[in-house]
Amino acid sequence: MNAVPIFEAKNRLPFFIHKAETEGPVAISRRNKEVAFIISKEDYEAMSVSKPKSVVETIREKLKKQGFFDGDDFDFSAHLESIKEHYYGRPEDDHIFDEV
Repeated sequence: MNAVPIFEAKNRLPFFIHKAETEGPVAISRRNKEVAFIISKEDYEAMSVSKPKSVVETIREKLKKQGFFDGDDFDFSAHLESIKEHYYGRPEDDHIFDEV
C-alpha cells in the first residue's frame, strides 16, 4: 500500500475518503512514515467490535437486570464470602484444623 503524504490528503480529502469507502484503508504519511489511516465507517465498525465481557461484568449486568442492586459499588468479594459462609457454614478464615 502506497502512503499518501499529509499535504496531499489534506488537499484531496473527499477523493481519499471515497477511495477508503470503495477500495479499503488509505495510509497517510509524514516524512515517508505511515502515521494514520483513513478507513470507511464499515471497516471501523468491523474493527471496533466489543471485546468479550469479563465474568464480573456479566454477573453485574445480570444482577442489575434482576434489580439486586442499582450502583457500581456492589462488593462482589463480600457477597462471595457470604455465599461461602452460607454453603460451608463458616467464613473462609475459619479453618477446620484450627481447633486441633
